[in-house]
Amino acid sequence: MNDDMTLPLTNSVQSEGERHIIYEFARATNLEGWWVWALLVGSLAILVFASIRLYRRDASEMTPSVRFTLIGLRVVTILALVFFFFDLQRRTQRLMTRPSEVAILVDTSQSMSLPSSIGGAAQSRAQRAANVLGQTKLLDQLAAEHRVSVYAFDEAAEPRLLQTDGGVDHSQADADATVASPTRSTQAILGLALVAIAIALGLLSLLIGASGRGASVGPLLVASSMLLIAGIITTGSVYAVQSQSSLAELVGVAPAPMDSRTNESQESDNTPAPVRVTDWGDAIAAAGAQSRIGDAIRNILAEHDPSTLAGIVVMTDGQNNGGADASVAVAAARRSEVAVYPVGVGSSEAPTNVRVVDLDAPRRVYPGDKFSVSAVLQASGANPIRVEVQLLDGLDSLADATDASTPEVAGEVVDSQSVEVASDGTLTGIRFEIEPESVGRRRLAIRVVAPPDDRNQEDDMRDARYEVVSRKLRVLTVAGGPTREYQFVRNLLFRDQSIELDTWLQTGQPGMSQDADQLLDAFPETAEELFEYDAIILFDPDWTAISLEQLQTLDRWLAQQAGGMILVAGPVYHPQWSRLRTDPRVSIISGFFPVNLSTRGPLLDGGRQGGENAWPLKFTPEARRAEFLWIAEEPQPSFEAWEESGGVYDFVGVKSAKPASKVYAYFSDPTTEVGGSLPIYMASQFYGAGRVYFQASGEVWRLRGVSDALFDNYWTKLVRFASEGRLLRDSNRGVLLVDNSRAMVGDTIAVRAVLTDEQFEPLDVVEVPAKLLAPGGRIEDIKLLPLKGEPRAGTYGGRFVVREAGSYELRLTLGDALDEQVLRQSVQVRLPTVELERPRRNDVEMNQIASMTGGNYFPLDDDVTEDQLATQLVATIRPQPQTTVLPGTPDRDFGHRRNAVLMWLIASIITFEWVTRRLHRLA
Repeated sequence: MNDDMTLPLTNSVQSEGERHIIYEFARATNLEGWWVWALLVGSLAILVFASIRLYRRDASEMTPSVRFTLIGLRVVTILALVFFFFDLQRRTQRLMTRPSEVAILVDTSQSMSLPSSIGGAAQSRAQRAANVLGQTKLLDQLAAEHRVSVYAFDEAAEPRLLQTDGGVDHSQADADATVASPTRSTQAILGLALVAIAIALGLLSLLIGASGRGASVGPLLVASSMLLIAGIITTGSVYAVQSQSSLAELVGVAPAPMDSRTNESQESDNTPAPVRVTDWGDAIAAAGAQSRIGDAIRNILAEHDPSTLAGIVVMTDGQNNGGADASVAVAAARRSEVAVYPVGVGSSEAPTNVRVVDLDAPRRVYPGDKFSVSAVLQASGANPIRVEVQLLDGLDSLADATDASTPEVAGEVVDSQSVEVASDGTLTGIRFEIEPESVGRRRLAIRVVAPPDDRNQEDDMRDARYEVVSRKLRVLTVAGGPTREYQFVRNLLFRDQSIELDTWLQTGQPGMSQDADQLLDAFPETAEELFEYDAIILFDPDWTAISLEQLQTLDRWLAQQAGGMILVAGPVYHPQWSRLRTDPRVSIISGFFPVNLSTRGPLLDGGRQGGENAWPLKFTPEARRAEFLWIAEEPQPSFEAWEESGGVYDFVGVKSAKPASKVYAYFSDPTTEVGGSLPIYMASQFYGAGRVYFQASGEVWRLRGVSDALFDNYWTKLVRFASEGRLLRDSNRGVLLVDNSRAMVGDTIAVRAVLTDEQFEPLDVVEVPAKLLAPGGRIEDIKLLPLKGEPRAGTYGGRFVVREAGSYELRLTLGDALDEQVLRQSVQVRLPTVELERPRRNDVEMNQIASMTGGNYFPLDDDVTEDQLATQLVATIRPQPQTTVLPGTPDRDFGHRRNAVLMWLIASIITFEWVTRRLHRLA
């Protein structure tokens, strides 16, 4: 009854398992020792010998055929009992084959955006890697022998999965091997036919014996007994083996059932769906600020079984500048016996090249205001390089163009400097000062007059857009009382020739002299009056003196007209209005603040009034990026000046920051900490299209103790920061904003637009299209969709990823051809310093990784094509699948049917023997 079935594999990569039907005698495996087998065989031999001898003597007077029949029946009975004793069992043994695996790691750090070779028109390193994955048959050829997973890694602690084949369909491998086949059915029918013939011959022998001709019965008994035994064994073996089918189904009386095991296998197949990449250029775009090669390899070793991991392919420039040292990962791979195959992308040489890494310029300036333009240079080569750096300025010829295919800057050289740039990859800063000559949209650039042997002229210039605005900034100051902060700020803004200042001192008396262009005796009544202002500064105002209708108009001015509000809290009126409960104005006023204010009793409001000691402000990382807090020329001396000013004494009670706000500074006294957080002193938020800034007390005037210029710089920059939405508004139909005007390569820029239709009602459309002008003149489409959960209608949002350094400009067009209005926003993008310090491909480290792990290093030089690299990798990485034997459990149905067949056989033989003995009158 041996039956060995091997199912075909469904895929050359993985098999659920080759199924083998194994038959074995369970008792035989439990008998140990030669003496046990000797005793068993001896006992059996004695039993058989005794049976034969006994029957020969008992039937000595019978014919030889009768004696042979009786002896044979008894011997078969003994053998059937021996068969039962040894306990034949059936089980399904599976050979589980785990496929060989290959993990491909692709470096997506920002250094991969550098040129792949020293040639001037070379592709970026990331693009060459994308060509290998997307334009060759590397992945398909590897997938023929391995399960392939592609990961991207950069500054994250773990690589992210980009593509995997997702496994193999196992349904065919689970096909049931016990379904009755036509051959098995024929055997069952043949066996039953033999039994029927044996019964017929037995009955015939009885009739002949009854007629008195017993001498001729012998041949019939021999034939009948042999046919009976053969028929029972033939039918019984099929019946026992086909344990999923009844006897009626085997002989074709009843229809065969559908394969339930196959269905169960198909229903329980939880194989994950494959993950596929459609655009490799976008999937592995250089975005990360670091390259953590060691961490990436260690994570792959932790997530994959080393016994089936045939190799790890690492496509990188080899500059490991973050996370664990690569030697730790190499040691782990060596212990696991996993080979690493680095693919070196980039140039191994140090080309003579000077590049402009970054350009920093303001987005809007005023006529006659000098402003600084700074740039960062980097060089590579054998020796330091002295170059001439030029500053170009001119009108933006592409300001209104719809085709930005040419990146040329229209302008003339207005200044130049000679500077020596180190050739070891370190960065060199340079600074220019420029005074704009004419009003309008302009474009400036920093250009390097590169040496003749410079290998890449495309990175010799970086440009930026800015606008010179001629109109004065309209500012309204509202003060609950003549505090020092209010007086110093009012005098400063009144002296500023670019600002037109109106003021309302709520405690002022008629005829009081004030330094302002216009004195108000009440808050503006109409929207027309209020909407003339670009910024409103409120110094601890008495909110109860402003009506509900005026506050609603103020809300519209902020949200729809992109106004800028500066809230300076104070000890007099702030505690009064914040504790009101039923006044409907409170909810509007509270909404203006970028923080959640404390509304508890006067003794428990969490604030401080009349403090005895000054505490310096604790600035957050967000403050380091906020240019209005740079009260000196550079960030470092600016925050040193803040520290030198001595800090502040008081603050108002604040519970927490609102979800969308930015916190710039905390009050640093540790005794004021509540719930693990210090009190917030400076914060800001977007309010619709506008911006609100919060200052927890009017004490920044203490900067004047260090220098009047520091105080002046803070408030001048702060007013322009708050009113930026108005200054950047290109149309009265809305405003376009970005969350970060200066970004790193790979950053995601959030876009926000607050728009109205021709009747100045909130715009209500499905989406708003915009155009993104990327460096080099490339144009991309951006879709802005209505923001979910935004209470103000007409607010749209979107995002885009900056993938290369340079100047980006976002344009949104409203109206038709007769009344076209264009909203603009610019973003300046640069590469991080850590990714630029070592632009050369690190062949030494990648060779060490390959040699120490048993792999090979494949440098992707200019003379190596992507197809050649793919062929080399496929030929080098050998598959190493692992096969595991799963023995399975005994088939209970087979055991039950086996016993039934043996019972049938033994009972039939004993019955036949008894009838034969009675026929011949034996005892």
